[in-house]
Amino acid sequence: MGQRDYLLLIDADDTLWESALFFQRTEEDFLNLMSALGASAEDVRRTVHRRDIERLSVTGYGAEPYMDTLDSILREYFPEPPGWAATSLEDMRRCLLGHPVVLTPGAVATLKMISGMPFYSVVYTMGEEVHQRDKFKRSGLDAVVDELTIVPEKTVDSLREILRLRGFSPERTILVGNSPRSDINPATTLGLSAVFLQRELTWSLEHEELSHPHMVVEINEFNELLKVLDSFLDKDASMTGKQSSASEWRCRQ
Repeated sequence: MGQRDYLLLIDADDTLWESALFFQRTEEDFLNLMSALGASAEDVRRTVHRRDIERLSVTGYGAEPYMDTLDSILREYFPEPPGWAATSLEDMRRCLLGHPVVLTPGAVATLKMISGMPFYSVVYTMGEEVHQRDKFKRSGLDAVVDELTIVPEKTVDSLREILRLRGFSPERTILVGNSPRSDINPATTLGLSAVFLQRELTWSLEHEELSHPHMVVEINEFNELLKVLDSFLDKDASMTGKQSSASEWRCRQ
């Protein structure tokens, strides 16, 4: 690996691998369970969504707090649920916590290419430490990125601290993510360039208007990131009068 002149922060859930897909499946399984017990699926769905938002200020993000929320809803509707229902919920918990790590198409090949560019690459995610580290380990991406960092919640302050600890300025940092609320807007507010990966399944709470759309490049496939980074390097080289261009970096591989 060559010199790392720039910092690249890459969101994990629903950017590098599937996450919302498995939460959605768990919700549908829970609604089916509640229907089998005699509850209205739509009434339970509304309750789940309301409680899911309410819990964030208390427990933060994560699969375990989400499953705890479902457990509390089950016992609110049915204070003494039958044993089979409690067992079914625990099965759902195991499935969500241990769901397969399904990588985004093109992620591995793209990250291998980026490892030959002047970017220090950090997988930047939030949630429960143990769960996120387990997914990262199972992903195998530790072989093609430089670092994993986990924060309780993604904010402007958490981004600022990451840059401070690694010695990079906002102007030399790019963030890639699928969430306007947690990824893109905090990044551009701090002055970072941002790459918005459009994903069909993104939690509704993460939808938000882009605060600084002129600082954001939108892509539909992860492998499109290479062209964005090439363009960033060329632009920075032209602004600073550097000799090295993006094409020269590629030729060194």
